[in-house]
Amino acid sequence: NFNQWPHGHKITLHIGDALQLIEQLSRQYGPWDLVFMDANKRNYADYYQAVMPHVASGGFIVADNTLWYGKVADSDAHDAQTLGIRHFNSIVASDPRVEKVILPLRDGLTLIHKL
Repeated sequence: NFNQWPHGHKITLHIGDALQLIEQLSRQYGPWDLVFMDANKRNYADYYQAVMPHVASGGFIVADNTLWYGKVADSDAHDAQTLGIRHFNSIVASDPRVEKVILPLRDGLTLIHKL
């Protein structure tokens, strides 16, 4: 679909393990103004820690699925994905380097603004 868009030539698709690609891409393209996070929920905290040094001051991280079908508030939910999102949410909530808000759209969208 990128090729059907007039500006599609400006998009480069990278496929691989995100934690490995982050370092490679940061050397090639950093600092970043926007990071969209929608990957393995178990690793959200790791992705956050990995991208944060490469996000420009004033930049944003947008994390998808941060309410995880409401499971983050369900004390009986202990699956790895839910635990990963809870851990991520607690790290972001206590991070003084950012302003943040969870929007209750669909499955939850967290907007994180790096100060």
